[in-house]
Amino acid sequence: MVEPPIIAAFDAAIRAHRDGHLTAAERQYRAILAAQPLHFETLVMLGQLLTETGRAEAALDLIGTALGVDPERAEAHGAQGAALRRLGRPAEAAASYRRALALNPASIVVLVNLGNALLDLGAGAEAAESFRAAIALAPTQAEAPFGLGRALHLAGDPEAAIEPLRQAILLRPDYAAAYDALGEVACDLGRWDEAVAFHAEALRLDPKGPGVHTHFGIALYNCGEVLAAEGSFRVAIALDPDDVLAHFNLAATLLRSGKLAEGWREYEWRRRLFGFPELDTTLPEWRGEPLAGKTLLLYGEQGLGDTLHFARYAPMAAEQGARVVLAVQPPLLGLMRSVPGVADVVALGGAVTADYHLPLLSAPLRFGTTRDTIPAPIPYLSADPALARRWGERLAGEEGLKIGLVWAGDPRPDDRAATLVDRRRSLTLAQFGVLADIPGLSVVSLQKGAPAAQTKSPPAGLRLLDWMEEIGDFADTAALVSQLDLVISVDTSVAHLAGAMGKPVWILSRFDGCWRWFDRDDSPWYPTARLFRQPAPGNWAGPLAALAAALRDLAGK
Repeated sequence: MVEPPIIAAFDAAIRAHRDGHLTAAERQYRAILAAQPLHFETLVMLGQLLTETGRAEAALDLIGTALGVDPERAEAHGAQGAALRRLGRPAEAAASYRRALALNPASIVVLVNLGNALLDLGAGAEAAESFRAAIALAPTQAEAPFGLGRALHLAGDPEAAIEPLRQAILLRPDYAAAYDALGEVACDLGRWDEAVAFHAEALRLDPKGPGVHTHFGIALYNCGEVLAAEGSFRVAIALDPDDVLAHFNLAATLLRSGKLAEGWREYEWRRRLFGFPELDTTLPEWRGEPLAGKTLLLYGEQGLGDTLHFARYAPMAAEQGARVVLAVQPPLLGLMRSVPGVADVVALGGAVTADYHLPLLSAPLRFGTTRDTIPAPIPYLSADPALARRWGERLAGEEGLKIGLVWAGDPRPDDRAATLVDRRRSLTLAQFGVLADIPGLSVVSLQKGAPAAQTKSPPAGLRLLDWMEEIGDFADTAALVSQLDLVISVDTSVAHLAGAMGKPVWILSRFDGCWRWFDRDDSPWYPTARLFRQPAPGNWAGPLAALAAALRDLAGK
């Protein structure tokens, strides 16, 4: 019996598609549709091919036609989901996948694809459910445990992510993406040597794998291999010039290494990261035009410490004749009025009439900052004199050196990356028990947030003064800091406050310290700063011992 021509032609097109002969397959699919425009299977398969070859918009048109022919076929909804996901529309993709599963609940491919769309949406817990359902139906397929590992990692449980990722590798020993994902998990857990090894294996298996060189570079950077990390990021960018994460991390390596000119240029890629606070404005961004008689809006971004650090550029703009308006986070409003040359301070998001605008962390690029020209007009922040006097009166009866102490940063639970950094930079109050037997100290808590509760149980022998319930904003903190002899802080906003006020500040810096500290023990940004660095990841004993010894010497003078 001779097969009908349309069936034979479709089978030939399918074989060509599966064998990777995509041009031939597309030609054959289109020939079928020329003869039979509403052939359902061909509409769906050509739609899939177009999605695979970067033509997802055209794919949606074909798949829409197929759904008009038969809206009760799961494969069409699944193909629609794939096209929508390729177009960066994960919520719509997830809805299409759910429609497909309603028609065919046992589709392994759709369960995995739904899980991936939910990962795109940041819904790790929901994604895990979809991957678990796929595993229950097909326990020997590697994609589902791989997805489950990624989902558990995204949901905040990196330890639980390890087992399914290892299972994926057991099922497919050459699974480069699973090794890469294990490397990311190890990095988040601070196991950076393991992370380097996992990413290296991923690169051995797939030297051009998407994102792998970037992840390898991050692991190398965290291990202190800054030059090797730079090379890895450059390879990543050569493979994918639009790899935002590679550019952003290349900027960190360049800035940390003191290669500021290129570093500031690369740092502009941070604007394409999720959460960058671009202004809703038609005003032009300032790119170096003459500022005389113009109003320039400088606005804060990222954390409070970043705003405190880069507010130093406001006086430079004022010196060029600009009327400078600072837009900052609410806790900084009062304090920022003390910055020289600032005409007005407003809350971020407030209405401002200006000629130009500029995010604060782009100011070093616009002003051409090099290592030799880092502006350090210390102090550029100051306390309100009346508030300062009140704190001076409170502290007058305290003996010896008056030491401010901050032992933890803000965990920022809404920002996973920031949370991970905070785990590495923060200590507990108990760890400062090394200061308890140093005579001649009055230790004053400057700690805010949840870690401030630790003041109720200070280390034995450490007398800790705690008035932070009376502190409402950074203007209040500045007034208290102004009456202290020294501030000891982890790498957080109070360290920047003290440095900008010209107050001696000793900063405890994690092993993978921020690029702005340049791997130095002093800081050209803050001439009164001294850094005590971890010699190895997680090792605070060394820097705490060194700090205690230095403080003992200072107290004895």
